This record gives sequence, C-alpha cells and structure tokens, in this order.
Amino acid sequence: MSVRKKVATTVGAAALAFAAVLGSAGQSFAGSNGQQIHFHDTSTVVYSIRIEGYNQNGESVSGCFLTPSRDTWISGWWWRGEARVTFYRNNSCSFATYYGDTIASVPMEQSGDWTSVYS
Repeated sequence: MSVRKKVATTVGAAALAFAAVLGSAGQSFAGSNGQQIHFHDTSTVVYSIRIEGYNQNGESVSGCFLTPSRDTWISGWWWRGEARVTFYRNNSCSFATYYGDTIASVPMEQSGDWTSVYS
C-alpha cells in the first residue's frame, strides 16, 4: 500500500472516531441517566417555560422553551434530580409575564424517556 493510501486511511479512521465521540457526548441512554421533559399546559395560557436543573452529566443547565400547544416535548435536553419549571404568558420567558412555577422531581432511571410536568 502506498504512503498516500496509508495516510488517507489513517485520517479517515481518525475522523470517524472523532465524529462518533462528538455524536455521543451530549446524549443519554433511554431512561438510564435522566429524562426529557413533557410539559402539559393545563391552564392554556403558558407560551414559554424555563427549566433550570441538572443534566445527565450533573452539570447545572437552564433553557427557555416555547410551548406552542397544550403538550410540548422538550427533546434533546436530559434532566435528572430536581428541576424548577417556571411558566410564562409570553414566548420569551420574561418575568414581566410570570405565571407560576413548580419543582419537578426527575428520576435518574425509569422505563421511559419522559417525565411529565403540569402547569
């Protein structure tokens, strides 16, 4: 095999390994190290929520999420332990439109991927 082919093969293998590591860095296995949040708006006046808590890596995280319908699944964010969920009557998590909040107890492990939170 020529030197060029060896270098190309090595570079390609390294790129694939790097991509595999990047692709798995922020993910959790289903139901085994945190849960995703399913928000159900029982009030029908909540347009955004802020979730503050800990992710699957134990890091403190926070995010503002739009809630365009009565049921919103916040996918791609994995939570565990206590998470504060704050409800807002606008779509920007502005405290001027604060509606209420709750503390969700998100299990580290369960059979599914979702923990439900209600307004």
